[in-house]
Amino acid sequence: MLEVQDTPHHLGAYILGTYDDLNALYDAAYDVMGMEDEEKEIYDSRPMRVMGVLYEIRHASMGDREIQLLPNGVTDTSAVFEGRDLPAKNVVFSVPVLWPVLADFAMITDDMTTDVLQPRYFKRMYGNLSQEAHEDVSSRIESSVGLVKFFASLVWREMRRVLGKNRAMRIHRRDLYGAMLGYGTNSDVMIRQYLDILNIWYIKTAPDKRPAALSKVVRSLLDPHSDRQYQPLVEQIRQAADKYGVPESEIRLSDIQYPEELEW
Repeated sequence: MLEVQDTPHHLGAYILGTYDDLNALYDAAYDVMGMEDEEKEIYDSRPMRVMGVLYEIRHASMGDREIQLLPNGVTDTSAVFEGRDLPAKNVVFSVPVLWPVLADFAMITDDMTTDVLQPRYFKRMYGNLSQEAHEDVSSRIESSVGLVKFFASLVWREMRRVLGKNRAMRIHRRDLYGAMLGYGTNSDVMIRQYLDILNIWYIKTAPDKRPAALSKVVRSLLDPHSDRQYQPLVEQIRQAADKYGVPESEIRLSDIQYPEELEW
């Protein structure tokens, strides 16, 4: 029972699920991203952006984040019918994730579900594995893709509810749903540091203004070049990477400071 629920102040959304649910999502995202290929992290910021969310999901499944007890449908009548004591609630683990981060995660993994089913792309990601390991991934990749796409649909459904009908429709015209259906987004070219900028801006936005701000965030993720500050940031990151001789993904922005406490 995977669920995605908006937080009280619209700062992010809770990812909820049982131990098995969260672990299955974690493993499926790894399959889709081809995490065995560490080399591509140098050229592609997507694995690093996905890893942050997967880290939280893994720790949530271990009970290191939040634990909730939710009704499971068992009533006094059904308990009597079964003739035994049955728990009326299930243990569910949850973790809140900032909306910009969660939207980015859903876009990336949803994009990759299209790529990983292409034989040439699959071979590039998993061709260096042993035959046994390669066959193991091949046998489960379709179910992994299905689970990742299902989770993305949960994110979009809750996001549409937060945005409201009119804002959601405006994003629809910007091809959000086309991106969701596999036509692609700019997630593969967006630099990781831009997500930090969107996060800080969104955190500083007043709670009652966040639904409108979320609309801007999603449009910026779909097309970062539509934001006038994006290209200068790209140049800044490239120059710093050249200067210090490191991958662009390792450059940190000195003026990015996340609050120690977030009022979700």
